[in-house]
Amino acid sequence: MIQVLKLLFGSLFSKKSLEKTLIDSKLGKLICIYKKEDIYFTWDTEYKYKNKNGEPISISIDGDTNGPFSSTLQKTYQIMDSIAELQSKIQTKIDSQFPEKNIDLIRDFNLEDLYIYLEEETNSVDYEFEYYSNDSEIMISVEFVNDEIEAVEFY
Repeated sequence: MIQVLKLLFGSLFSKKSLEKTLIDSKLGKLICIYKKEDIYFTWDTEYKYKNKNGEPISISIDGDTNGPFSSTLQKTYQIMDSIAELQSKIQTKIDSQFPEKNIDLIRDFNLEDLYIYLEEETNSVDYEFEYYSNDSEIMISVEFVNDEIEAVEFY
């Protein structure tokens, strides 16, 4: 009897991960791995833009179980189309705010992760770049709010 109940009701209480896949014409394969009880969903992909070490950039985009939100997907396209300009903007900010660190993003760091998210309070789409270096133990996180650099942090 217990086995029958587990079979009938087990899926209701399961902590098993579910997975959905979409193909986007610009970003390629997007994957969302989630649990039934989740309320926040991200769609992950690897963008073909090669960083200095030859690896693609990992991208996480806010959405729901149907796919990325339209606003976060459109922002992702804008970022990918202007990635060189954004990196130049970040370099200028680091040079002016942290001249003592003498950091060259393009030479010394790899852009490895990009997070695009919908800020619930303001309903704006914001994003964060994460740079890593093989030669250094430093990770740089750059947060953009309303398309302006809000914070540069070193870890």
